[in-house]
Amino acid sequence: MTAAAGPHILAGPLSDGGALIRDYAAAHDLSPFYTGHPGDLGAYVRKADEVAGRMDPATRARVASAIQPLGDAADRLQRIIAGDGFFVTTGQQPALFGGPLYTPYKILAAIRLADVLERQLARPVLALFWIGSDDHDWNEANHATLLDAHAYTRRITVHADGAAPALPLGDRVWGPDVGRAVGELFELLPDTPYSAGIREHVRTAYTPDATVASSFTATIRHLLGNRRLAIVDSGDRAVRRAAAPVLRREAESAADNIARVARQTARLIAAGYRAPVTVAPDASNIMLHDGQGRDRLMLTPGGWTTRRQRRVVATTELLHMIGAEPDRFSPNVLLRPVVESALFPTIAYVAGPGEASYFAQIGCLFAAHGILPPVVVPRPGVTLVESKTAAILERLGMQASDVQLPFDELASRVIRRGLPADIEASLAAIRESLHGGYARLADATEAVDPTLRGPLLAARDAGLMRANRTERKIITHMRRREEVLMEQLRRAAANLYPGGKSQERVLNMLYYTSRYGPDLIDAIGAALDMEPRFVASWAGPLCE
Repeated sequence: MTAAAGPHILAGPLSDGGALIRDYAAAHDLSPFYTGHPGDLGAYVRKADEVAGRMDPATRARVASAIQPLGDAADRLQRIIAGDGFFVTTGQQPALFGGPLYTPYKILAAIRLADVLERQLARPVLALFWIGSDDHDWNEANHATLLDAHAYTRRITVHADGAAPALPLGDRVWGPDVGRAVGELFELLPDTPYSAGIREHVRTAYTPDATVASSFTATIRHLLGNRRLAIVDSGDRAVRRAAAPVLRREAESAADNIARVARQTARLIAAGYRAPVTVAPDASNIMLHDGQGRDRLMLTPGGWTTRRQRRVVATTELLHMIGAEPDRFSPNVLLRPVVESALFPTIAYVAGPGEASYFAQIGCLFAAHGILPPVVVPRPGVTLVESKTAAILERLGMQASDVQLPFDELASRVIRRGLPADIEASLAAIRESLHGGYARLADATEAVDPTLRGPLLAARDAGLMRANRTERKIITHMRRREEVLMEQLRRAAANLYPGGKSQERVLNMLYYTSRYGPDLIDAIGAALDMEPRFVASWAGPLCE
């Protein structure tokens, strides 16, 4: 039972963010949509000045009790609450066993960026992780994916009563099936000096009566508890109470704010980008919690109704409820960043590709609440290349990114590269003969009958198709002969792009920390380059 040497860590810009995020990273002028480019230190300075002018110590203190410092964050946290300093925030919906790899990657990127900005601004800056316990999507939260000993993906899912209400994940408990899921996880974890501690953590945190959010929080503490970080639960009562004025203001201006987001979305589409979040003309940004779960409030001519339960709520009743019972309300995905910036002295948000995209839709929603949006910083992409995978890639002369193709296509490419030279030459000669021979024949028969050209070229194409089928047969036989190589290639692809998706969006961190220990977390953090290097300067967004 020995620990393995750490994997090679590939870190760089996100590769799956779509055209908007690619253009943002390339410093195209996106001033209509973002408050500044993450490579421009001036953007952080402008946001820091705005926060300092808007948030006095009393404002910051409203949510102080909800923020939990980890590692050596306590002193910085006290100074920030007292008015001297800022947060770099990021967040994530809770998920089984901590969710996919990108969750700790986002947190590590926020920690690194906070350290960089603290040095650049000469003020305390601390990473703050927002745990989205208000979210209610059980099907997003109830599973985790690992690789088994044969490099096949195993999706572990906690099954629950399908009739259960859509409770926030801060209220929803795992139920009895979580014990079976824990057992599955234990079967998949490698036996190393680190695995016993992970098993103990999971056994304690994932019990039938534990909520999804509390278990997730425990895993974040387990993975990152020694790092300079603060965490906050969106369902904390202090957060809900402090958010009530924002939600009331949103309710009072709901129609105008829906229109603002719609106009910004139209600008985004007109600029050639897709809208990451669909904006319905009657859908507010406020969620109501009751005994039937979490439900979105919809505007009606006479007031409001909940989307799922069709409960009717008068405007006067809604405004009273927000003030008297703030625990019953939460922001939706578009309003949540506004609430976060209203409650915390945030200067930057480390975002996944989807989040970074929808920030482009909500700059004018921030403006409606009197807030300058934070600087949106796309998180880096990270790939962990284990030694066995690296050896396979080296043998094949491939890079990690080369194996993201569908496996049959990938295998055929590898086999083609290994075709004997005389087979390649013979196939090339056959194709050349078909192309040249039929072209000459078609030209020669032109004087006999011009209509012969079509059938002759069709015969050429049929011959080429037979040549292609012959090549595929040869490749199939070579794949059978190269079973060991194909299995190695399959394992490499499964490790790096399981199911054709990037590793960080699928696999779970507990496998890697059980294999390589907690030092892996530090190594990943050290590999992330979050230094702002001036590439563009603009001030936005533009709102009429």
